[in-house]
Amino acid sequence: MLYIKRYLTSDCISFTFVVLIYSILASLDILPPLTTLLAFQLFAMSTAATLLLAITDRIAWKNRWLSIAVDLIDVLIGVFVSGMLLNVFVLNPLNLAVVVGMCIFVYFAVYGVLMIKDQVDASRINQQLQWLQQNRDKRTGENQ
Repeated sequence: MLYIKRYLTSDCISFTFVVLIYSILASLDILPPLTTLLAFQLFAMSTAATLLLAITDRIAWKNRWLSIAVDLIDVLIGVFVSGMLLNVFVLNPLNLAVVVGMCIFVYFAVYGVLMIKDQVDASRINQQLQWLQQNRDKRTGENQ
């Protein structure tokens, strides 16, 4: 269950970043306006990338940079294949640059958010362990 929760969280965070970036670029007239249909298509693209990540994350990479490179390839494949199947964009140099740039930015943004979340969770666990240790020490001190 934790495995599914992590990827659902990742998918939602990446979709949020994509919509924010897309909205900014649309307000600058770099991209067309965001429509309801396009929002659903962007979510499908985000989900396709997340599914590929879920598959390749099962491989135990020995090198962190290799893992990141494979993750980025997963994201790009998921986005480009689903984007072209859904007719979200036409491949031209500008679209290619925008999509690749957004993918890289969103990947590292999600990576950062999940890293912060993991640190918060670890801190919470450490606090609980420390509390348990203190209570155990009190109980063993009272029994003596």
